[in-house]
Amino acid sequence: MTRLSAMQYPMLETFASGIFMSIEEAQHYDQRPFRSMLIRQWIAYKPGRGFHITATGRKAHDEFHHTGIARKNPTMPLTRYFDPTAFGLRVVDKSSKKATVHAMRKASAA
Repeated sequence: MTRLSAMQYPMLETFASGIFMSIEEAQHYDQRPFRSMLIRQWIAYKPGRGFHITATGRKAHDEFHHTGIARKNPTMPLTRYFDPTAFGLRVVDKSSKKATVHAMRKASAA
């Protein structure tokens, strides 16, 4: 999973637009996120063109923007760290309910 700091996010967004950044332009930015992106190989330097986003950087950018947060089974109870009684909510214990029984009859022969 891609995790971005508060400084990495705007830097990655800048490169995601497809720009090439010269060394002179790069010197205007905080070097901590810049360095981390070079180490992770999210950006690279091409002589004569400048710094640019790599395929790995594009993948990290896409993963950051398109990671889903939906639950696989939304009918399951909330996290055990949530105490519904603290908010005055009634706790429903689904395990104590009896299952509904459906009786089947034979069809009458006509």
